[in-house]
Amino acid sequence: MTSTADRQAVTAAYVGCAAAAAYAALKCAWALGSTLGVSDGEVFDAFLKQLGGPLVALWATVLLALLACAILLSLVQPWGRRIPRPLRASLAWLGAIMAPIGLIRLGVTIAETIAGNPFPMLTPATYISVYMCFTVLGLTFAVTAWRTRSAQPTRRPATHGAAS
Repeated sequence: MTSTADRQAVTAAYVGCAAAAAYAALKCAWALGSTLGVSDGEVFDAFLKQLGGPLVALWATVLLALLACAILLSLVQPWGRRIPRPLRASLAWLGAIMAPIGLIRLGVTIAETIAGNPFPMLTPATYISVYMCFTVLGLTFAVTAWRTRSAQPTRRPATHGAAS
């Protein structure tokens, strides 16, 4: 039977993966030519060109979202034990930085929306959804890292001598 901490870690990891998937889905849609959530296509295209084009600006962030899922799942799945625990935990704690960044940007976006300030490139709902994904992903990195902090290393089965 699994402990409460184990179940909470697994749940947090999967919630984080869902947030990363939502973020990656939006980036994939944009990379494939969608204008979902884009308020000014010309400004958006100029922005992408400044960042090196869609390959760098969009597909690289999709890969980062997939990496986030791999880090989270490595903390709660048996296959993750092949990677040293300190490395997995360090990456998760580094990813937790996304929570305060997401919260700050979310607050700024909501304040600007209430004040009626225009958004030059994306709709306010798009900014809000992206920053919510960042916040959730950062929080789930922290929860998963914290809840798996005392994970026991896998034990190797005892080797038996050769039969004579």
